[in-house]
Amino acid sequence: MLAEKKSLRRFLLIYVISTLLLVGIGEWFYYKAKYHSEIDSQISQLSNELKLYLAENKGMLRSLRFSKNYNIGDNIKIAVYKDGTYMFGNFKPMNIKWNREFWINGKNIYYLYTMPKRWGKVDIIVTKSINEEKISELKKQLIIFNVFVVFIVIITAFILGKIFLKPLKSSIEMLEDFIRDATHEMNTPISVILTNIEMLKMKDIESKELQRIEFSAKRLEKIFKDLAFVRLNHKQKKEIISINIKDLIRKRIEIFQTLLENKKISFDKSCEDFYVNADREDMIRLIDNLLSNAIKYSPQNETIHLSLKNGIFCIANKGKIKNLEKITKKFYRENQNEGGFGLGLYIVKKICDYYGFEFNIKNENSFVKTFVKFK
Repeated sequence: MLAEKKSLRRFLLIYVISTLLLVGIGEWFYYKAKYHSEIDSQISQLSNELKLYLAENKGMLRSLRFSKNYNIGDNIKIAVYKDGTYMFGNFKPMNIKWNREFWINGKNIYYLYTMPKRWGKVDIIVTKSINEEKISELKKQLIIFNVFVVFIVIITAFILGKIFLKPLKSSIEMLEDFIRDATHEMNTPISVILTNIEMLKMKDIESKELQRIEFSAKRLEKIFKDLAFVRLNHKQKKEIISINIKDLIRKRIEIFQTLLENKKISFDKSCEDFYVNADREDMIRLIDNLLSNAIKYSPQNETIHLSLKNGIFCIANKGKIKNLEKITKKFYRENQNEGGFGLGLYIVKKICDYYGFEFNIKNENSFVKTFVKFK
């Protein structure tokens, strides 16, 4: 379920970011269009006020003499140039754009009006502060709209999440019910088979057929216990005792003897005594899955190197893992041709996390090396 929730979070994150990005881009173009429209309106107003003033002062214009107050309009300043030389006015502009009709510098609009005369070219520059009132109002409207959009996007994402998870949750619940029922039904027949095998052994009945039955029964038992572990996820009652890992490894290797013989695999062991305080069943699950994984993915006629020194348990088998990041994920199988459910190393990682053991797996010199550092 965690993987599904992670995928859902990714999907919703992409949905929210992409939606807000598209809305943001649209808003940006809308804002720029409205901003330029407002600036154009203010420039047009500035131009009209200047032309009206010039029409009313034709005599002064002919002699290039304006009234001292230069009363063109509210907060409008004027500067008059002849052939590029400043003549008079109530301000002297900097950085004049002679090739443009208007420009913006800081928070001011500048308008350039040219009048060709017989005695030379006359340029009149007027300036006025940009009216920020309508632009500020536009920004407020966009902020309110953004809050509304974010709210709608989050609500939509929440609804999509519910719709997305509902069938998935139902399927997972059905799968968990099946695993619970299957493990419950498997328990009794497996126990009966193993008990009868032991009884036959007590009667000195030995055969290859019996060995195959025993091996298959123990394999079923391992699958049952792995599924039960995954379903219960450390919820079962634990009995913490002191366990000699060296002895446990030796005993668990015997369980896999038939599989070792079938693949003609041998163990090169170098183990020393080391004790940990843990639940015995958890340590059996850990050792069994490490041994099973090494045997399963090791080629035939090879040697698996196994060591336990200073509390570090290492298994090295021939091979290579393609995706080290996913190898401990639930139900992940590196090789689809091999059997199993892809739970072995997932269970090992869970047990190590529970007890605080360090777990590591890596490729090294054509070997897959798995390490468990018991604390």
